[in-house]
Amino acid sequence: MKGRVGVRGLSPVDIDVDFSQIFDHIDWSPPPLMLTGEARNGRYALFTDFIYLGLEADGTSPGPLALFSAKANMNTVVWTFGGSYRVVDNGTATLDVLAGGRLWYLDADLTVTGPLAVREASGSKTWVDPIIGVAGDVALGNGFGLHGEADVGGFGVGADIDWQVLGTLQYRYSDSVTLEAGYRYLAVDYADDGFVFDIAMQGPIIGARFRF
Repeated sequence: MKGRVGVRGLSPVDIDVDFSQIFDHIDWSPPPLMLTGEARNGRYALFTDFIYLGLEADGTSPGPLALFSAKANMNTVVWTFGGSYRVVDNGTATLDVLAGGRLWYLDADLTVTGPLAVREASGSKTWVDPIIGVAGDVALGNGFGLHGEADVGGFGVGADIDWQVLGTLQYRYSDSVTLEAGYRYLAVDYADDGFVFDIAMQGPIIGARFRF
């Protein structure tokens, strides 16, 4: 996770937690969670994607307080939902176009510590961004395949911009279970009434898909 977080009463602070540090900063109660689901009927589908992450991160206060240390305690919910239509399905590859929304909820406590004083502020914000995008699969043979997704949204309705890309290598273990591993990048730039969430979250992902 990297970017800026701010709440009313304090200037935004710079946060930078790389992958090697992330497990030391996660709030494990409740634990982080990422779940996706899809219900399909022919070319039409409904989809949903849910992320919860509690994180405690160290940072710095920019501008005139650049030498001040900062600490952010954040609980973040990201819920993506919508529908899709399959425009390509030739037996080897599929391509879906999609539209929907992405709900963000952030509850943040910020503490800035300087040589003379400690300043604290907290706040929460919820907003929904419209999104459009594409998703597709390519079969490689012997049970292997590639899956990719990309979307963009916000458009000033909620965030200025809200976008993600995801790619995975899949292995179909059985008719009902597919294993996958890949990489995901999710970013948002939101600012409203002193509340700032200009953050990029990225990293490797592993998981399994279950078909019913």
